[in-house]
Amino acid sequence: MEPRVCASTRALAHVSRDMRGRRSGVAVLGTVVLVFLAAPSLQAQENLQRFLNALMRGRHGAVIVTNPGTGEIRAVWNSKAVFELAFPPGSAAKLVESVALLEERKISATDRIHCRRVPELLGEPYHCSHPFVASPFDLSLALAHSCNYFFAALSVRLPSPTLAHWYAVLGFGTAVGGWGAGANPGRVRIPEDAAGKARAALGEATVLVTPAQMLLAHSAIATRGRVLRLWTPRRGRRKGGPLLREIELRPQTFDILKAGLEECVRSGTGQGAAVEGVRVAGKTGTAAALTRSGTTHAWFVGYAPVERPDIALVAFLERGTGARDAAPLAGRILRHHFLLKGRKP
Repeated sequence: MEPRVCASTRALAHVSRDMRGRRSGVAVLGTVVLVFLAAPSLQAQENLQRFLNALMRGRHGAVIVTNPGTGEIRAVWNSKAVFELAFPPGSAAKLVESVALLEERKISATDRIHCRRVPELLGEPYHCSHPFVASPFDLSLALAHSCNYFFAALSVRLPSPTLAHWYAVLGFGTAVGGWGAGANPGRVRIPEDAAGKARAALGEATVLVTPAQMLLAHSAIATRGRVLRLWTPRRGRRKGGPLLREIELRPQTFDILKAGLEECVRSGTGQGAAVEGVRVAGKTGTAAALTRSGTTHAWFVGYAPVERPDIALVAFLERGTGARDAAPLAGRILRHHFLLKGRKP
């Protein structure tokens, strides 16, 4: 916070503004010199980066933290994995089927389905892990609780090319722009058979994505369609992220998705990412590794505050589950971020 100078005191001052437009400078009052400096944005970012480096020590995975409204990268750990390596996303990809169902009008806000635990198309390996819920799920609650039964059952309503189209609209299959020749486009292949299509809808087997792609897809929900190119700040100058793409969805689609992602953190699989006093939205994912070793990858992707997002992040771990491992990891990062902003979680 800037110190105040008494209005009745004459002063010679040199005042400038930092990269966020905040005042800084030196005021000379006779023989007294008052220095008033706005806290530089880079200092907070360096603090977050140090925290992230310490938090990820000994872990295998990747993390990226951004401002979804500007595209500014606030911290990143293992940038090679964030931009250059692609993994099956698991249930974090249920956002795509959700968008497709709503935009293609294959489901309405009032449609509900009872979870029967084991998807008929896929069998026991894809049984639902969420607690038993007696009432039927609408799409928002199915997204919040990551109901495999719901999304496998509804995948039959979408032709394979249509599901592939919505993966592409959300940026999957295209390398994240502006990050060098090494950026990985991932892979999206939607089989024609019903079981293969259902697995692809659940983010398994034939779908591979980078953490950066997953971040931008969910950031588009936070910003209601505006996806900004990612960029890294440099001392002494501010560079805005140009618009990478704009995803046009019906307002109702954004509203339903936002409600589901927020409910995921409030009462669903993403509760580990909750921050007291802050509305957090996000989605977990647990995906079988392609090594067929039985290992699962853990994902959490989200943003906050819901009403005016200023942070988005992906936490990815090579081993673990989304609910048990990735969501709590993301929660620690989010709580640190809001502590730096002076909001005590």
